[in-house]
Amino acid sequence: MNANPSPLSRLLRALPRALGWGLMGALLVPIVAAFGALGISHLAGGCGPGSSGGCEMGAAALGIYAILPGFALGAGLGLWRALRG
Repeated sequence: MNANPSPLSRLLRALPRALGWGLMGALLVPIVAAFGALGISHLAGGCGPGSSGGCEMGAAALGIYAILPGFALGAGLGLWRALRG
């Protein structure tokens, strides 16, 4: 076995793990963003019983918009973890 693998082979071995981290980020970041937006809105008093539902729709939209950045953050973190060692 080669004691010092080439950078390309290290990258190719790191890609599946980075994709897994990316999918985990694409799942977790939108959930945290949506619930965080809901929590802040309810604490600020803008949402709750009697409101038109705009806060909830805004939180849902924020969750949808956070999918791609969450994937990018997760994949970047996975690549960084795989390639630094």
